[in-house]
Amino acid sequence: MKKVFITGGAGFIGSYVVREFLKHGYKVFVYDAFKQYMTVDPGKESFDLRQRLKEVWKKITVIRGDTMNKDFLRRSLNHVRPGVIIHTAALPLASEAIEHTEEALDSILLSTFNMLEIMRDFKHRCRFVYISSSMVYGDFRKTIVSEDHPTDPKDIYGAFKRATEIVVKAFGKRHDIDFSIIRPSAVYGPGDANKRVLYQFISRALEGKPVQVAGNGSMKLDFTYVKDLAAGIYRVAVSSQCSGKIYNMTRGEAKSLAEAVGIIKKHIPGLRIEHQPVPAYMPKRGTLDVKRARRDAGYSPGYSLERGLHEYIEHLRKNPF
Repeated sequence: MKKVFITGGAGFIGSYVVREFLKHGYKVFVYDAFKQYMTVDPGKESFDLRQRLKEVWKKITVIRGDTMNKDFLRRSLNHVRPGVIIHTAALPLASEAIEHTEEALDSILLSTFNMLEIMRDFKHRCRFVYISSSMVYGDFRKTIVSEDHPTDPKDIYGAFKRATEIVVKAFGKRHDIDFSIIRPSAVYGPGDANKRVLYQFISRALEGKPVQVAGNGSMKLDFTYVKDLAAGIYRVAVSSQCSGKIYNMTRGEAKSLAEAVGIIKKHIPGLRIEHQPVPAYMPKRGTLDVKRARRDAGYSPGYSLERGLHEYIEHLRKNPF
């Protein structure tokens, strides 16, 4: 049976990738340290990371491990001998990386270095898929940007992601490691326990609190439903056309914060808005061109923002995360 090793498989994106590979008949190994990145509020229900995998727990093999523990990681990889590695494990938020710089460095760059150092000694062929970020571009210089757009990150998170991309490519060339790199943007959907922007909008609206919008609402993001991203990651991982390439993987259609709030308001009447300063680390963004992923991997995102928000809102009405 084909085997996949997913670091951060209990994470938001990773848990959906787990389901995607299961759906296609893979034996799935989840490698996760089960870390909580947000400060726990004792007055609120905390999120149990295992809940993301509850429905598939008996169908997968879970290895509790940290990618910074190189010896245990090596033993785990050599025992499994996977044909595919999906590397999603990392501190997931740009805002957290600013304050927790050392943790960001370890979890984004050094953990990936550990993976590659182990893979260079593999005796079998293995595709390594690194999940990067569209934050590597910094301020968008065009309305629609392709993978060839200049990379000039303006924050710690984007800088570490870009540095790691360079390391992945160098190891790939020097040690003949089969790799692909994916750049998502503004991922949202059920299971996000790290309070990304659409989670914050919806949860505050459901609680009757004002929705806090950065700036005047004109900021645009290429919001990507997590199910679309997971399906795309699988397709890149198994396509021979995707070896050694970088892919934008988003909806491919930017929407403003005001448009997102407008959609939410249709589902949650009475929504109120408060305008907040735009975070200094936030780059000017927009639409990402996904033609390369469509061509090479058959990537076909099916969730418009309207459809994705409808599904997400209904989920959050019944669940806190």
